[in-house]
Amino acid sequence: MRKHLTLLLLSMLAASCLLAAEKLPSGVSIHKLDNGLQVLMIEKKSLPMTGVNVVVKVGSAYETFASSGMSHMLEHLLFNGTTTMTQKELYDATDMIGGYNNANTGEFFTNFMMVTPCENIDQGMKLQAAMLFDSTLPAEKFAKEKGIVMEEIAKSLAQPREQTERLIKELLYEGHALSLPTLGTYETIKAMKRDDVYAFYKNYYVPNNMVLSVVGNFDARDMLKKIKEIYGVWEPGEVRTGHSDLLATGFHASPMVGKKREDFIHRFYKGKETLMQVFFSLPDLSSEGLLLVDVFIEKQTKALQNALTKAHPEVFKSISFATRQSPLGCFLQASLVIDETAKPAPLLKLLRGHLNGLDWALGMETIQAESVKARSSFFRNTEKPHMFGIYNAAALAENGIDSILNAYSGQGFFKEAERLTDLRLDHYLFTLIQHPETTKKEDQTRQEQLTRVSKSDEAEQAGKPTVIVKTIPGSDLLALHYLFKHKSVLERQYGKDAAKLWHHCFGERMKTPEMQEEIKMYGLIFTVNDNPWIPMDDIYLHSDFGYIRVEGLASASAEITAFLNRQMLSFVPTEEEFEQAQSFFNRMAMMKPPQKERDLFNKTWRSRVYEQEPPEEEKVLDYAGLLEFGKRYFQPGNVILSVVSNQTEEEVLSRLADFKRVPEGEPVSEAPRQEQLRNPEKSEPVVIEQGGEQALLFYGFVTDIDPQDRAALTALSLLLKDEIVFDIREKQGLAYRMSAGIRIHHAKALFYINMATRPENVATVRTQLPAFFDQKILEQFDEKELTKAVNMYLGRMMFRRLSSINQGFYLGKSYYFEGDIQADSNQLKALEEVTFEQVRGVAEKYMKPVNPVEVVVQ
Repeated sequence: MRKHLTLLLLSMLAASCLLAAEKLPSGVSIHKLDNGLQVLMIEKKSLPMTGVNVVVKVGSAYETFASSGMSHMLEHLLFNGTTTMTQKELYDATDMIGGYNNANTGEFFTNFMMVTPCENIDQGMKLQAAMLFDSTLPAEKFAKEKGIVMEEIAKSLAQPREQTERLIKELLYEGHALSLPTLGTYETIKAMKRDDVYAFYKNYYVPNNMVLSVVGNFDARDMLKKIKEIYGVWEPGEVRTGHSDLLATGFHASPMVGKKREDFIHRFYKGKETLMQVFFSLPDLSSEGLLLVDVFIEKQTKALQNALTKAHPEVFKSISFATRQSPLGCFLQASLVIDETAKPAPLLKLLRGHLNGLDWALGMETIQAESVKARSSFFRNTEKPHMFGIYNAAALAENGIDSILNAYSGQGFFKEAERLTDLRLDHYLFTLIQHPETTKKEDQTRQEQLTRVSKSDEAEQAGKPTVIVKTIPGSDLLALHYLFKHKSVLERQYGKDAAKLWHHCFGERMKTPEMQEEIKMYGLIFTVNDNPWIPMDDIYLHSDFGYIRVEGLASASAEITAFLNRQMLSFVPTEEEFEQAQSFFNRMAMMKPPQKERDLFNKTWRSRVYEQEPPEEEKVLDYAGLLEFGKRYFQPGNVILSVVSNQTEEEVLSRLADFKRVPEGEPVSEAPRQEQLRNPEKSEPVVIEQGGEQALLFYGFVTDIDPQDRAALTALSLLLKDEIVFDIREKQGLAYRMSAGIRIHHAKALFYINMATRPENVATVRTQLPAFFDQKILEQFDEKELTKAVNMYLGRMMFRRLSSINQGFYLGKSYYFEGDIQADSNQLKALEEVTFEQVRGVAEKYMKPVNPVEVVVQ
C-alpha cells in the first residue's frame, strides 16, 4: 500500500513539474542554423562578460588504438594558428580584447570556450570560429605539441588516481574506445602523424557536428545575427566515425562492456593503499536518476561502514561510492580501502548482501530538495559563462540541448525516483583489487622523509559581524560569504585543523534529514572547505581565515537568512560529529595521492625564500579544545559577512539584526597574518635525487621594493610570465604546466620560475632559467605587448569575480587584509594605468638577481 501511494504521489508531482517545465527559464532561446549548428542562448544582463562555448561531438570514445589521444592532440593544435593568423597573433588578439580562450577534451566531446567583456564578444567569436574551421595545424608546430602532450601524460601518470582510473576503464569498457585514455599514451602520441590528425580535424569539425551555447550580457536577436554571420557561413559535412575490428566506437555498444567476471581481478598501481573496487550494473538512468542514486547511497554509507568495521575491524578501513554514466551503460562503484592481508570474499559477501536488501523508495522531501537544487544550480552556472560549457559539455554532446533544460525543470527527478522504487542491486559485475607497488627505494624514502561596509570592526566588541552589502538588481541568487578571522592564531592555541574540522561538522549537520526538510525549497548549496580533488580549488584557501559559502534562491532571502542566523548561533558539534570529521579527514589523507617529491620540492624552495614560523610543539586537538576554539572562532564578532543579492542594504541589515552574541574571551588583537618573503643570504643550488616520472625545478631571487611600484611590477610579471611560459612550453615543448613571474608581498618581491619536466630535459632547462631575468629581455616588449598582457590578466581576474559568491569572497578578503573593500578593485584599476616606461623603470630597478635560489628534485 505504501509503495503504491508513493508511486501515485510521484506521478502527481512529475505531472506538476511537467506543467512548470512548459515555460523556459528567463532569457533562454534555442535555434538551429541552416548548416546544422545547434544554438542555445541564455541572456544574463547582469553580467559584464559573455561566453561562447562550442561543443564538438568527438572525443576519445571515437578513437581506435592507432588514433588514441588524437582528439586531445587536435585540441592543442587548434591553438597554433589559422590561415590568417599565426599562433602568436591568435594569442595576442585574444589578450588584446581581455579574452579567455581555452578548451578541454572528454570521452564524447571536445569543448572550446571563449569569454570576453560583453562589448568584445563578436571579436572573440571570430577568433573562435577561425580556430574551429580554419586552422592549419602547422607542421613545424607538431613536434612541439607532441612534447607538451607527453608532459601532460607524465603529469597524469604521476597521480595514483589516474593510474587506478585507467585500470578500471580497461576492464569496465573492454572492447570499446572508452577503455582508452583520453590523453592517449606515450607511444600513440609519438607515432601520431600530422596529416592523420588533419584528416581527423576535417572529418569531425563541421557545424552539423557541433552545439554552441552562449551565456551572458547580449541582445538575443543581435546575438543570433552575429552567430549566423560568424559560424553560419561554414559548410556542413558528412561525419564518418572511426572503425576498428577490435574496438567499438561512439554510441556503438560492445558485448564486452560491463561484462560479468566471476573471479577477483588483481592489478598494481603506484599508490599507498590496497583498493577493493566492486562494480554493479544499473538501469539506463538519466543524470537526475544517477544523482538520486548518489544521494540515496550516501545516506546508506555510514550504516555499511559500521557493519563492515564491526565484522572485519582488522582489515577494513573505509568505503565510498561513485556512479558512472555513459551512453553504453550506468554503473555503481563501491571502493573499499582494505589492509593488504584482507581476504576479499567475506567483505564482498557482506557488501552484496547489504546492497541487495535496500529499499529504494526515496522520501518525497529528498526528491523535492534535489529538484529545487537543480534549478538553483542552473542559475549558479549561468553566472559563470566560462564554466557553463564545461559543466554541460558531456550532456550537450550525448543528449542534446533539451537535457540541460529538462534538468532545470526538475521533472526528471520525479520520473527517475519512480523507476528507482523497483531497483535491486543484484547485477554484480566484478571486483578489482588494486595493490600498491612498493620498491626498496620507496621504502627507504618513506623513512627519510553597490557595495558598502555597513558595520565596522568595532562591532566585534559587541558580538556583531562586520557586514558588507552588494546589491545586484534582478539577481536570481542570494550569496552569503562568511569569513571567519584569525584562524591561524586560534588554531595555535587550541589545535591544528580545528577550523577545518569545525566547518566539516557544520556542513555535515546541514546534510541531515532534519535540516534538509527545513531548507528543501530554498535550493541551498553549502561550501565549507576547499575540495582537495578539484584543481585550483585552493585559490580561496588562506591560513588565517576560514569560510562558509552559502548560495540559494534570492526569492527566499528572508527565510534563508533567518535559518542561517539560527544555525550559526546555535551550532555546536557533538563529540560523535567531531570523531566522524576526524575519521573523514584521516580517510582523505589515506586516499590523497602521495606526492613526496612535490612536497619535498615545495618545502625546500619555500624555506629559502619565505620567513619560517618559529618551531613550536603542535597542540593535539581534542573535543574539549574544539569547543573552546569554536567559542572564539565561530561567533558573529569574528565574522566578516559579505551579502551579494538583489536585497537593499536596509533589507540585509534588518534580516541580520538577530545575528549577534556576547563574545566569550578577549578578541584576537593580532593583525591578519600573511606570508613574508626574506632575502636569502647565499646562493647554493640544491639538487635532490628522487627518481620520479617528472623532475621539479625552481629558480628565483628576492629583492626589496617600494610598495608604490606594485602595479608596475605586476605588469612586468605578466610580461615575464608570458615570455617564459611561451618559450619553454610552446616553442620548446619542455613542460606542460608551469608558473613564472613575480610574487609581491609588502615591501619585497620574488622573481621566480617553477616548473616540471621529464628528467632527460633537466640539463637543458637549468642553463636557460637565469637568462629570463636578464635586462636584455626587455627588448622583446613594447607598449602593445603590455596592453595585451594587462588586458588578458584583467579578463582572467574578471572571471574569478563573475559569480555572486566570489564577489563576496573578494570583498571580505579585501576588508580583512587591507581594511578597504575596494582594495582588490583598486589594484586592478591601478594596473590598467601602468605605462611601458614604468615597467621598464621597475625592471631596471629591481631585476638584478642577488643570491638566486635554485632547487631541483629529480
